Amino acid sequence: MWRNTFGFVLAAIAAAAAVASVFFDWYGARDGRHFKWTELFTTDGVTAGNAALFEGMFLPMLVAAALALAAILLRSRLLMLLAGITALGFTILWMIRQYQVTDSLTIGSTGLKWPVAVALASGLLLLFSAGGMAGRHVRAHRAPATEPRTGGEIHEGPWPRDAEAPGTAESDKPSRRRHAA
Repeated sequence: MWRNTFGFVLAAIAAAAAVASVFFDWYGARDGRHFKWTELFTTDGVTAGNAALFEGMFLPMLVAAALALAAILLRSRLLMLLAGITALGFTILWMIRQYQVTDSLTIGSTGLKWPVAVALASGLLLLFSAGGMAGRHVRAHRAPATEPRTGGEIHEGPWPRDAEAPGTAESDKPSRRRHAA
């Protein structure tokens, strides 16, 4: 129970941080929401044009947060894994495309800033929480060891059942021979 609770809290914090990171400067003086996510898949790469809110990197981070929320509600490791891959994948792809345009990725006032690290860390935390979640089928596979079994049917194995209990067969009984007098 604590394992799932810790994973859920960690995932919620990571999802919120991923969404919030796009409202701060990612590279130079541009917010992450101003970089068009569709430009990550074109030959032009990252351009200087600003994007609207849902055209920018806000949308992939929002999708990652929605997947994380669905994973929390459904207790699904797969959805949490997809949320982590989405956040981490789009951030790394953006870094690659930014490098192709500028031929460098510097850290500082004219380069990468701390929100990019927050987006990367959020993706990694979502992946980590997916690995730490127990999932929803764990309890169904374990029978409680402390509770006695009551009622129900008795299922027997495939072997034939002897008609007599062990130790009562004729061969197991002591021989009683009558002595002739």
